[in-house]
Amino acid sequence: MSGPAGHRAADSWDGRSAAEHVTAHVAVIGAGAVGLAVAVELRRAGVDDVVVVEANSTAGRGSSSRANGGVRAQFTTAVNIAFSRFTIAGLADLDRTSGGLVGLRRVGYLFMTGTEPGEQALRKGQALQRSLGVEVRWLTPAEILDIAPFIRPHGLRAGTFCADDGILDPAGVVAALNQEARRLGVRCLFDERVVALECGNHKVRLRSTRVSVDAAHVVNAAGPGAAEVAALAGVELPVKPYRRNLACTEPVAGFADPIPMCVDLDTGVLVRREAGGFLLACADPTDPPSADTTFDPAFLDALAQRVGNRFPFLADVAINHRKCWAGLYPQTPDHHAIIDFAKASRRIIHCAGFGGHGIMHSLAAGRAVAELVRDGRCTTFDLAPLRLSRFAEGALTIETAVL
Repeated sequence: MSGPAGHRAADSWDGRSAAEHVTAHVAVIGAGAVGLAVAVELRRAGVDDVVVVEANSTAGRGSSSRANGGVRAQFTTAVNIAFSRFTIAGLADLDRTSGGLVGLRRVGYLFMTGTEPGEQALRKGQALQRSLGVEVRWLTPAEILDIAPFIRPHGLRAGTFCADDGILDPAGVVAALNQEARRLGVRCLFDERVVALECGNHKVRLRSTRVSVDAAHVVNAAGPGAAEVAALAGVELPVKPYRRNLACTEPVAGFADPIPMCVDLDTGVLVRREAGGFLLACADPTDPPSADTTFDPAFLDALAQRVGNRFPFLADVAINHRKCWAGLYPQTPDHHAIIDFAKASRRIIHCAGFGGHGIMHSLAAGRAVAELVRDGRCTTFDLAPLRLSRFAEGALTIETAVL
C-alpha cells in the first residue's frame, strides 16, 4: 500500500512499517480505546493525515484489553456525566454499524448503600444526574430487591438505578474503533515506542524505536504511560497507574443472566454476570501506584472479607483462577482526566488520566481533542475542569463515583 504524498511505508495496519521518516498533520500516541477514538474523531472532524503510534504489536493491548467492560452515566460531576452520555450514545451507534462488535448490553447499573453518608451521596449524585438528562431512579430497599433479589437486605437504606447504563466487550470496542479508523484512512505504526519529543514553532518531531514523525500536533493518549511521554516534552503530568484486580467465579446456576452491574458502595465490591459465573472487583484506596499487571492473589482475601456484606451467596463459590487478571487505572488526584495543551507547547495535547473510565469516555475525549486541533478550542464540552493548570491552582473538583 502506498501512503499519502511524502510517505514511504508498508501496510501500516499489519503491525510492521518500513518507514524511517513520516509526516502527518496529527500523530496520536497510543492505540488503546482513547487513542483510537481520538484518531476517529479527528477524521470525522475533517482533519486529514492522522497517524497513530503504538508501542505494542496490535491495538488495544494495554489497559483497554484489561477493562471490566462497564459503561455508565452515574458519575458525580457534570463533565464526567457529559462525557459518558456522548460516548455511550456513540458506542451504541458504533455497535450498530460494526455488526455488534461493541457488544453493548443495557443491563443497567445498580448502586446501593446501607449508610447515611452513602445515602446522602446517592441523593446528591442522582439530583445532578437527572438535572443533566440522565434517567436515574431512586430505589427503596424493597425496590432494590425487585431488581436484584439475591442482595442481602440487612441494613440496606437506598439505591439508584439507570437502565441505560450497561456492559460491553472491551476487545470488541477496540476492534470496532480500529475498523472505523482504518475505514477513515488513519495509519497506525505498531511496535514503535516513543523515545523523544522535540517541539518547534511549527511542528513536533516524534522519535520512536525506528521511525521519526513530523506532525503539526501530537496527542498524548498513552494511558498509564502518559506521564512518561509528557516528560519527554518537559511536562509534569500528574497521572499515576494503579493496579486493579478482577476475578471470575466458576459457573453458578439459579440466577438471572444477565443481571445489572451491582455496586455495594459500602465495601466497594461490584458484581456482574460473566461466562455463567460472576465477575467480581473491588478497589483498595490505600494501594500505592504500580504499573504491575500481574494478578495479586491477596486480592481474593480482601474480596472474601467484603463480598458477604451484600453478596453472601458468593462467599463459598469457587474462583476460576484461569479467569483472574489485573489492569491499570491511570489516575489523577481528582479522578478527572486531563485534556489540554501544556504551556511548554500548544502543539502537544495531553489526553490522559481517565482512571478506569477510558472506554466509557473515549469518543467524547476524541471529539474534544478534534475540536482543539481543528478550531483551537472545544465547544461541545466545557473542558475547564480538565485543564492541566488546575493542579497548580488547587482548583480540584473530586469525582467520588470511582469503582
